[in-house]
Amino acid sequence: MKSLANLLPAASVAALLTMAAAEAHHSFAMFDRDQEIVKTGTVQRWAFNNPHSWLYINVKNEDGTETLWSFEGSAPPSLIQRGITGATLEPGDTVTFMYCPLRDGRPGGAIGWAQLEDGRYINPADGGCAGNEQSIERWKGWLEKGFTSKSDAEKAQ
Repeated sequence: MKSLANLLPAASVAALLTMAAAEAHHSFAMFDRDQEIVKTGTVQRWAFNNPHSWLYINVKNEDGTETLWSFEGSAPPSLIQRGITGATLEPGDTVTFMYCPLRDGRPGGAIGWAQLEDGRYINPADGGCAGNEQSIERWKGWLEKGFTSKSDAEKAQ
């Protein structure tokens, strides 16, 4: 009985550390989820792997140069359930996408939705930014009015 009593505190600490690590992995604190921005660019790479997919897109700057942006998306099992595969986005594809930016200002963030060259919308989001049907429908209206940021669209209403 004494050995069991001695193991209980150690087991409790191990369980708490495991829970903390799991919670830290799923934090979206690095993304500014209050901002939603739309850009268009060219797919450079679609990394369809665990624990998160990554979409790398070259976006043209106003001066004509390009910047490589990186966006975190959901894991392949979740994406496959939504009909998204490793071949959905290919290098050279032009894609319009909505994202929530990184708080530190680097070029990237959490991807919300993406519009493919054929006009279809997909939801590769992992929870760091809304890519659901409601978000897509809201953005379709805003895009028709020429908005590329949530804050500008909301100010105009």
